[in-house]
Amino acid sequence: MAHVILDDPQVVEVLLDHDRMRLLTPFMAAPMTIAQAAEITGSPPTSLGYWVKRFVRLGLVREVASQRPAVFGAVSNEFIVDPSRVMPLEEMLSGVQLPSWERMLRGYAREYQRVSPDWLLRFHVTPEGLLTRRELTREELDGSGAPAGQRPLGEWALLRLSREDAQAFRERLSGVVQEFLARSSEDESDSVYLVHVGLTRDPVHG
Repeated sequence: MAHVILDDPQVVEVLLDHDRMRLLTPFMAAPMTIAQAAEITGSPPTSLGYWVKRFVRLGLVREVASQRPAVFGAVSNEFIVDPSRVMPLEEMLSGVQLPSWERMLRGYAREYQRVSPDWLLRFHVTPEGLLTRRELTREELDGSGAPAGQRPLGEWALLRLSREDAQAFRERLSGVVQEFLARSSEDESDSVYLVHVGLTRDPVHG
């Protein structure tokens, strides 16, 4: 199916809402009944039925078979929206990225609890006047030994780079992700890791 470009503010708001989009996604993948979609999304059929009717009114979903139970499908497997109709760019990016950030933070919290139940936060100013913040366990503070287990990776840095070095850095980081993506295990006993790699000019420094 061809993509559909949408600029109706009501439609844009629905598509930018993570929870609503999660309910719409199964119908974008294939026509199905409300009960089938409810099983995929974990949403109660009555609640999902309300949103399917809403999607139909907004022109996102249509009934594709008159059998009973009714079968619904999205009008396209791809939608393109103009978020500027309802929100500024920064708010749009926040809405798109926030669910993944929240998932990452939940992962951090769980992994930190596995390492130690007792964490502190250390604030330190370097000789150059840079404020740093670092998590440490009470055992580390008391000098009674490092925590057993490996912390989740969460590196932040401010780097002054030439345009060429920044591009090389970007390509190398992307290459590492692609390398290990190709090595993904099919063994279900192996752990699943959430990975985020980001690089942008620092807005504080212009």
